[in-house]
Amino acid sequence: MIKPQFLAVLCLFPACLSAQIVEAHYAQYLVTSEMSLHAELQKMGVHVIPPNALDEIIVACSVPSKIGKKSSPADLEEERSGKSFVKMVTEGSFYDLALLLSDQKSRAIGAVVMELPFSAASSPEDAVHKAEAIRDEMQRQIPSREALFNDAPPAVPLALLRTIPLPDIIGDFDHFAIDHINDRLYVAAEEHHSIEVFNLKTGEHLQSVGGVTTPHTIAFVPEKAQLLIADGGDGSCRVFDVRDMREAKRIPLEAGPDAGLYDPEKRVFYIGNGGRRARQAFSFVSIVSANEEKEIGRIRVETANLESMALNRAANLLYVNMQDKSQIAVVDLAKNEVRQIWSIANLNLNTTMAFDAQHHRLFVAGRKPGKLFIINSDSGDLVSTVECIETADDMIFDPEEARIYITGAGGITVVHQDSADRYSLVTQFATNCGKTSIYDSALRQFYIAHTKTPEDKAAPQVYAVR
Repeated sequence: MIKPQFLAVLCLFPACLSAQIVEAHYAQYLVTSEMSLHAELQKMGVHVIPPNALDEIIVACSVPSKIGKKSSPADLEEERSGKSFVKMVTEGSFYDLALLLSDQKSRAIGAVVMELPFSAASSPEDAVHKAEAIRDEMQRQIPSREALFNDAPPAVPLALLRTIPLPDIIGDFDHFAIDHINDRLYVAAEEHHSIEVFNLKTGEHLQSVGGVTTPHTIAFVPEKAQLLIADGGDGSCRVFDVRDMREAKRIPLEAGPDAGLYDPEKRVFYIGNGGRRARQAFSFVSIVSANEEKEIGRIRVETANLESMALNRAANLLYVNMQDKSQIAVVDLAKNEVRQIWSIANLNLNTTMAFDAQHHRLFVAGRKPGKLFIINSDSGDLVSTVECIETADDMIFDPEEARIYITGAGGITVVHQDSADRYSLVTQFATNCGKTSIYDSALRQFYIAHTKTPEDKAAPQVYAVR
C-alpha cells in the first residue's frame, strides 16, 4: 500500500455559548494524521490552554462540534494527576482514555483523549499501552505548545473552513447541486424529505424546503431557474422554481428514481429508475428534457441496481454502474441503447464514478473492499487500482489539480493522477460519515454533508482546495 501524505484540516467554527473560535491548524493536522494512521481509533481530541488564554479547551478533535469547548473538570483532574486514565464504557463497548501530552522537550502542555473499541485491546492495561504509543508518536512532532497553533504543512490538499450544524435533520443526505447565479448550494436530505438551501460562498443555511418525498440526485438548470429532483419515494422527476422553491411540475417515471447525471449542453437529465424498487430485474435510464419538462426517451439496462453515471461527450457515450452485477454498461446515446457490458476483475459493488476526458480514463470506486479502479474508457481495459475508503458514494475528478476525491461512509480519499496510467494516494481521513460531496472549481471550495451521529449534529462541511 502506498503511504499517504496525510493532510491537515483547518478548523474555523462559529462561536457559540459553549465554544470558542479556534485556529489550531497544526494540532488538527496531528489529530487527522493519527486518526488516519490508526484505523482502530474511534475518536481523538487535544486539550490545551491557547496562547493568551486562561482556560483549557479542546483545540483539535475528530468530532468538529467539540472544538472550542472547555475541558471538563474530570478531564482537568485526570490531566493534573500526570497519569494515564482509562474507563471501560460497556454500553458503547469502548475504552475511554485520557493521557498527559508533552512536547518534544518533555514539557507538559495539555492532554490527549482517545476512544478505542474493545476489539482493539485485550484489556484496559493493553488499551493504555496502545494509546500511550499513539500519544508518544504525536509528541515527537510537537516542538512546543505554541506550535499547535501554527499553520499546517503547506502540502495539504484540503482545509476545512467551516461546519454548518443542522440539529433538526436526521438521516442521510444525498447529492448536491450548485447555483452560481444565485450563490446557492442545494442538498438533498433524503430521509428528512427536504431540499436544504445554503449560501454557496459562506455556507450559511438559508432554507429547508419540503414538498419532496425521497430526493436523490438534483440538477440546477440556470436558463430556466429550475431545480430538477429525482424523487425516489414519489417515482418522479420534480421541477422546482428556485425563485420561490415551489414545485412547478411533476414528471412521472418508473419507481425509484435515484442516480442521475445532468448534461448542461443538451439540457437533458439522465435518471436511473426501475429495477429492484420496481420489483424487476432490469432498470431504465430515463432521458428527461429540461426544455420540454418531460421524459423524451428510455434506455433499458439489464441490472436491478443501477448506480452512478459518467458522460463521455466526445464519443457520445454514457457509462453506467450495474452494481448488482459488478459490471459497467456502455450506452450509445445516438441509438439510446447499451453497446457493451464491461466486466472488470475484482470490481465489487461499484457505486460511484467520474470521467477524465483528456486522458480517456474512467474512474470507478468499488466497495468491500474499498478500491478505485482506473479504466481505459475506449477499450474497457483495467489500467490501475488504488485503495480507497469503504462505502464510497461520490467521486469528483479535478483536472486542474489532477486529483480524484472519493467520499463515503469511511471518510474521504484523495488520489493524485501522476500520469494517465499512474496514480498515488495523497491522503485519507474520516469525515464523520460524510458520504456525498461536490466541488465548485470557481470558488475552489469542496463540500461534504455528514449525517447526524451519536457524537455530532448533521452538518455540511466546507473545505478550501489548496
